[in-house]
Amino acid sequence: MNNFLAIDQGTTSTRAILFDKSLNVVKSFSEKLCTSFPNSGWVEQEPLKILQSVKNTINKIASIDIVGIGITNQRETVVIWDRSTGLPIYNAIIWQDRRTAVRCAELKKMGYEKFIKEKTGLLLDPYFSATKICWILDNIPKARADAENGKLAFGTIDSFLLWHLTNGRVHATDATNASRTMLYNIFEGKWDSELLKLFNIPESILPLVKDSSSDFSETSITGTNVPIRAMIGDQQAAAIGLGCFKPGMIKATFGTGCFALLNTGFIPKKSQSNLITTIAYQFEGKASYALEGSIFNVGTIIDWLKNNMNFINDYKELEGLISNSNKPNEVIFIPAFTGLGAPYWDSQCRGAIFGLERSTTVNDIAKAALQSITFQARDLFNAMCSDYLDQKLEILKVDGGVCRNNWLMQNLSNQIGIKVERPLNIEASAVGVAFLTGLSLGYFSDLTDLEKILQKDMVFNPVSNRFAIDTDYANWEKAVKKLLS
Repeated sequence: MNNFLAIDQGTTSTRAILFDKSLNVVKSFSEKLCTSFPNSGWVEQEPLKILQSVKNTINKIASIDIVGIGITNQRETVVIWDRSTGLPIYNAIIWQDRRTAVRCAELKKMGYEKFIKEKTGLLLDPYFSATKICWILDNIPKARADAENGKLAFGTIDSFLLWHLTNGRVHATDATNASRTMLYNIFEGKWDSELLKLFNIPESILPLVKDSSSDFSETSITGTNVPIRAMIGDQQAAAIGLGCFKPGMIKATFGTGCFALLNTGFIPKKSQSNLITTIAYQFEGKASYALEGSIFNVGTIIDWLKNNMNFINDYKELEGLISNSNKPNEVIFIPAFTGLGAPYWDSQCRGAIFGLERSTTVNDIAKAALQSITFQARDLFNAMCSDYLDQKLEILKVDGGVCRNNWLMQNLSNQIGIKVERPLNIEASAVGVAFLTGLSLGYFSDLTDLEKILQKDMVFNPVSNRFAIDTDYANWEKAVKKLLS
């Protein structure tokens, strides 16, 4: 048997999934990760524990049948390490971290946002890597001097893992991860010298940028030498794993956050609606592009209901809780735990609940919390429709652990007014990177081979009467406007 090993290194867990050449799951193991919150708005993880979780899951699945490995990863997260020891000089600063919001605001005031967007397709926000890199270099003793002397290496999680899996031989990333750093010119396909100067980041710490499906050397972690043949950011991997190869195809991953990508093909679309332009994937040096919108809090909402508020003991209790909410949709829950993402991009605001009454119950708050996910998704969808007028968007493909909730997916379809399609295997990021691994090794001929393999689970169709749906959404818009004002 010829099996592909997908390493899916996410924000809350690391998964190692073994696929056969028909992309059926052979084995799967996962390990939870701990996240720390040292200060308000700060979000960190220990890089060596991330690395160990990868090694642990691989060791549980190691097999002589593995012909290739692919890595997909949480994006924008920053690690800087010592080249001589491989040890990180500070914790990984996670993509959700907002500590550099003040610096971003300063750069905006100085007029740099347009300059940055024209080169990177990104908005000037703490979400992306550049200001996180600056923070480490400026706040860790000797870090800036060591960086300028070539002693340090920067990478998103994929680069850090690759470095260690190849015993320090390879310092590389792929174009999708590079495109999230706010240092990479996505239109020229290179690290941008003007951006490096603006952020005062030495180019010597940056990794080599390669295609998403490429030869990234090999690792002996499984006991034999196995080639690493794909690396790609998790949301771009999910777009591939859901078969979103053609312009106009759209996907949304519902995990820790929600990330919606709309494939625009070889032509990068510049958003007028506070979305970002990003690289969807790159093959043979040629990039395909996407419009993307990000919601910072989705799975974290459900975790908050369970772990912070003790509304439920198990995630399976959610649908029962919602069904016991007898009140009209009067409660509005805005989950801005770490600010609001697209299309608002406000890193300073925090969460709020509107419309509380003496009769409001736990059931009502839980229902409003889940509805907030569909309202935020509609915000993104409206922005994408506004930016992409080439064709009508007819179907949204979904993945991620939160999409298992049927009530949520039906309400999502109702809100955005189009079909929502859920695949049989909702681990689309792992499917995507496993497919790219097989593609690089010659087991698949082109992207269309995946379309023959993918299987649907359920399709959710929107209701025809939209009066109540649109009324609820109008109330959401009013509440967000109040919060932001």
